Amino acid sequence: MKYTKFIIQNYRAIKGPLEINVRKNKLIPLIGANECGKTTILQAIFSFDYANDKENESKHLLEIRNLYNPKSTDDAIISANIMISKKDFLNILDEELSKKYENIESFQDITISRNLTTKEYSVSIIDDPEDSKIIGKTIVSKLPYIIYNDDFIERPKNIIDIPTDKSDLSGWKGIYERAFREAGYSIFTVKDEPENIKLSILSDVEAEINQTLIKEWARISIDNGNCLSIKLSIVEDNKLSIKISEKILSKDRSFNIEDRSKGFLWFFNFVMKIKYNPKSNGSSNDIIYLLDEPGSYLHPSAQERLCNMIKGISSKDGTVIYCTHTHHLLDPKYIPPKFIYLVQKDKNKEISLTKINEIKTFTKKESELQPVYEALGICDWDFFTQNQKVIAVEGIYDKYSLEIFTDVKKYNYVVMPCVNAESAYNQIHKFIAYGKKYIVLWDNDEEGNNYYKKAKEKFGKLEEHKFIILPNKKGKRKVRMEEMFENGDISKLATYLELPSTASYENVLSTIISSNENVLENCKKIISKETKENFDILFDSIEKAFKNIQKEKSKKETTVSVI
Repeated sequence: MKYTKFIIQNYRAIKGPLEINVRKNKLIPLIGANECGKTTILQAIFSFDYANDKENESKHLLEIRNLYNPKSTDDAIISANIMISKKDFLNILDEELSKKYENIESFQDITISRNLTTKEYSVSIIDDPEDSKIIGKTIVSKLPYIIYNDDFIERPKNIIDIPTDKSDLSGWKGIYERAFREAGYSIFTVKDEPENIKLSILSDVEAEINQTLIKEWARISIDNGNCLSIKLSIVEDNKLSIKISEKILSKDRSFNIEDRSKGFLWFFNFVMKIKYNPKSNGSSNDIIYLLDEPGSYLHPSAQERLCNMIKGISSKDGTVIYCTHTHHLLDPKYIPPKFIYLVQKDKNKEISLTKINEIKTFTKKESELQPVYEALGICDWDFFTQNQKVIAVEGIYDKYSLEIFTDVKKYNYVVMPCVNAESAYNQIHKFIAYGKKYIVLWDNDEEGNNYYKKAKEKFGKLEEHKFIILPNKKGKRKVRMEEMFENGDISKLATYLELPSTASYENVLSTIISSNENVLENCKKIISKETKENFDILFDSIEKAFKNIQKEKSKKETTVSVI
């Protein structure tokens, strides 16, 4: 059983129905201006599961009427489409209900709705209202957890009371109990152990937490991340003390958690809740993670690394829906533009949700990322650091092909998707003005060749080694990116992806780029030797172009040095 879609109606400023489809897309960034409703969407989804009713001080269940339209008295309804087999459906019911509905028609998806006024559920395939309430709540209790993380609400604690009752596992108590269990112990019994055993247990739990927390912090931190460690101790009145130890010139120094930077506090909160959330049983990869402004306190470089980490969570652990104001968490190297949604309020203050690639731009569209730039109110060049090597291509599917079938990601190249040959040409003067390390790659067709020649003529000898066209080893009349694939390869990929064998190149590429790393690796193996050679030749030409750029740079630096 898993979620495939959420539908929100009459929740605060969402009249709806507002839909978020999570069937295939496991990574959904929400962007938009302040007060546009991003957090409202996350809290609406969070309120679907009754297990969350007491979480975060129940803020998601308070003041849910639309304050912009007080005349409206319609109940807030949060619905979810659920993928469930008839067998699983009957298995989770008690004997009486299972027998009553054993002849129900076969189905794959059902819709469960929750009325936030009555807090009761209804199920689309059940006509009896009382049965519907019971069955709805029973199914929800078996579904993957929905976890909400808003670090502006809750801060990590330096000391927590060790619970005396296993039913008392709210908040950080439950998180640390989960960490103890991962190390093979329980927080309930450690306080009663002899001193030497107690110290050994705490050491094992420290090692468990440090292996996850400090290792990940070292990956995204820009300064001394690997010098930190967690230290646990049992203090008077059976309390668990948590401190941060930092090694400075071979000497250990101890700090309270709250004395660390806001960036570290956020990261501590984030990782501990993701890794050791007491709701997670460690086996499901269908958990729904709702992240409200993740990494806001982190340095931009750390945010870019966090972006990769979030992509990893969505590939391995579940679906991630997050809202952000920063372009560093929308790095096109990790986040395909088609995944992004824009949240807006209309003139009546009603919240809407639109795929970013369906948004009209204010000026002529020159890049697939342009709607993102405009939505965030930033310059397009803010997406690329000075040291990144940018490859401008004619379209989004050219970007996907390069990222899947060549090593551009491995060598830290950023592929910038334009919208056609002309728009790729129009980026060149910006690359030069901003001193970017770049190349422009055109299709080897009439339009691509025309702009390739035009670029060489306009920008001259100093820039022409930065312009390349797709290789044409067989002398074809034209070679666009889809012609890089030999006959039958797109069909083979479609079959592997369980798409119709006649699926289009665009559909196949979109499916691959949305998949996990294992699928990507298998797709690389499926394509023919000839197709692999085509992409190897292309990547070699990209590498050669950037090496020539480096040579030119070295010559200039040598000349300046001599002078």
